[in-house]
This record gives sequence, structure tokens and C-alpha cells, in this order.
Amino acid sequence: MKGLKKSIGIIVFSLSILFPLNLFSDTLRIATDEWCPYDCLPGQNDGKVGYLGDLLVETMKARGHKVEFVEVSYTRGLELVREGKLDGTMACFREEAPDFVFPDFSLGKSNSTFFSLKSSSWKYTGVESLKQAKMIGMIDGYDYVDPTVMAYLNKRPNNVLAMKGEKPLERLLEMLISGRITTIIEDKSVLEYKINQMGKADLIKISGVTDVVIDVFASFSPKKESSKKYAKILSEETIKMRKDGRLKALLDKYGIKDWQSK
Repeated sequence: MKGLKKSIGIIVFSLSILFPLNLFSDTLRIATDEWCPYDCLPGQNDGKVGYLGDLLVETMKARGHKVEFVEVSYTRGLELVREGKLDGTMACFREEAPDFVFPDFSLGKSNSTFFSLKSSSWKYTGVESLKQAKMIGMIDGYDYVDPTVMAYLNKRPNNVLAMKGEKPLERLLEMLISGRITTIIEDKSVLEYKINQMGKADLIKISGVTDVVIDVFASFSPKKESSKKYAKILSEETIKMRKDGRLKALLDKYGIKDWQSK
């Protein structure tokens, strides 16, 4: 992800991803993990695969291709795409996979945001404010992009809790709601989607935004000759979907706005 890069959360995946299957050459095999609404595991999200998953399905279908999603940890997915054992990854940053093949433009924007209880007086205003928080919740292994914030979090001071294991964001939110931590740092769209899903949005507020905004991309394997073709299809068909309103309808399903809208 990824939003904040994701390096944990092992997802069951088939051994078949280790071997190219020419039989399914017309089916793109795309790495996916949980970073909803960008990239969702359907089993945890009422069948939804994320807006980038829907976008890949729609754009490739327009040119006669199918998409199959392979559930795998984020870092393992990047490895398999880089090795050519998968066709692409649903959501990543160009900075963490510069060798991948990308569409002509980004398919989303991410920035790390701090969230607190509505009753909290704490606000993020820089490094000094981080020191003043009783406890900051983060997900272990994520890169929250802003170098100043990451320099503090990576020191693992006593007031930083790096959550590991399954459903880490849900567990952090439960701790926030119970008053055990002061704030959570996460991609704005990701946390808002999760807190709405949990039915607790009325308890949470934004308590600060970091300075860095980073582009989010779907991307394709540098090992495959077909990748440039797929990237071109994704670019051209997304433009068509934006013009005729289908992109807005797709994004509305996830309660988010077009990243290019002003």
C-alpha cells in the first residue's frame, strides 16, 4: 500500500502464483491485499475488491481481457510482480517500485493523516506535538511517507505503538475509541473508510495532516512484454470512463471523489 507501504499481513495464496500459466495468458493476475478503499479483500468487504480493482476489471474487460486477483502480502506481491510471476499489483507507489510499468497518470493520491477522538484536545503540529501525545498508534512496517514523521516513528519511542498481526487498523481504532491511545496515523481515505465500515465515524475527527502527498498507481511487471500494452489500456480506458461518468459511478460505490477533481 503503501500509505503507506505494507510489509505485513500474510494472506493465503496459491502456490500456482510461482509458475506462469500460459493457459491463462489472457487473464491478468494481480496481487491484492487489504488497503481499502484502494485495494480491498472481498472476504472482509462484502465482496468489494477496491476501486482500483474495479477499475482494472472494467478497463481490461473493454479490450477483451479478464482480471484475477491473488491475495498475498504486500511485499510478497511486489516481489512476485518484479519476478514476472504475477502480471501486476493493484496499488503501489512509484517510489517503491520504480522499475515497474505504470499507466500515464496516477490513479489516486495518498497522504498520512492523524485521527483522534472528537473529545481530544491533541493536534498534530510537528515533531514536538508527537512527543506530547500519550500514545500514537501505527501499523508495523508501514511507511507513512512524511520523512519528519517517519524519523520520529522509526525511533520507536515509548509513546509509539506499532501494531502487528491480523486486522491491525481495526484493533487500533478499538484502542482509540476506548481511550487507550491518543491518535492513529493512517491514509485519510483508508481510515475514513474503515471507521465508516465499523459504524463509529461520529466518534473520530482529523487532528492533523502531514505535509507530503504521494501518487498511487496500479502497475505491471517489468519482466513481461505485455505490461506496456496493459498500462496503455488502463490509461486510455480510464480517460473514457472519466468522460462518460462511469468512473464517478465506480468511485461513488466507495464514497470517495475523483483524485483529479478540484
